[in-house]
Amino acid sequence: MHNQLSTKKALILLLMTITMWSTAFIGIRYLMLNGFSAGGLSLARYGIASIVMLIIFVKQKNKTKPNLKDLLRFAILGFFGFFAYNVLLNSGESRITASSANFIIAQAPIIVAVFAFIFWGEKINKYGVFGFILAIIGAAVIFCSKNDTSFEFIGICLVYGACFSGAICSVFQKSLFIKFHPIEAITYCIWFGTIMLMVYSNEAYRELSTANFTSIFVVIYIGVFPGALGYLFWGYAFRNIPATVAISSLYFMPIISLFLGWILLGETEAYISIVGGIISVVGAFIISKYGLNKKTN
Repeated sequence: MHNQLSTKKALILLLMTITMWSTAFIGIRYLMLNGFSAGGLSLARYGIASIVMLIIFVKQKNKTKPNLKDLLRFAILGFFGFFAYNVLLNSGESRITASSANFIIAQAPIIVAVFAFIFWGEKINKYGVFGFILAIIGAAVIFCSKNDTSFEFIGICLVYGACFSGAICSVFQKSLFIKFHPIEAITYCIWFGTIMLMVYSNEAYRELSTANFTSIFVVIYIGVFPGALGYLFWGYAFRNIPATVAISSLYFMPIISLFLGWILLGETEAYISIVGGIISVVGAFIISKYGLNKKTN
């Protein structure tokens, strides 16, 4: 049995997590506009995160030894949560703003609800249907708010792909946090994802060798804080507070990214795009909070 955190400490870690993850969208957007490719940035970021997690992992006592089945699950989560998610998100952020990407990622609970309906027999009630309708309307507004439909449409689709990958990881990671300490579970997932990202080694080396000081600093920051520590803090929080509370907190991230994007990158969103994002996030919140009739607790 792993030590449990107090609710207060878990909530503090949760607040730190959503703040760090919000800044990651800003960092990714900056780097994608300054010479980095999606795959090269992903490997650079999680290569750094892997080193940070190795240091933390070595100091962890009473480790649980994973069996072959556990390793397979870690590999699958590493693929969806770190390989596919980051490559798709980075690609998307080369085409759309950081806050637009964050509004889309915040709709992950919609996909989680679909999985719950398909795999766990949870019924979607009238509130869930209403939430789905709102989310679809919001997504349509986001699509229609973009001027260069061909360029930005692809970016939106890529980020929705990242949202799908992240939702898969969120759905299936909870059981691993029961058996494994968060340090162990997150470390294994990051390592597997980083190994897969090594197909982009040439891009990462070339881009890092020509990057300026600011870009190197941003890569290190998003690798250490949103990359390693963010997922670690999320793991602790996710184990010690209700899942609905943890998931619901993610809805604040687009607002933080919107503000930081304006301050740090000079990005401004069309009002109609912001409205669409808010509608989608409200729909996702309704689905997550009220939309499922669970057969079991």
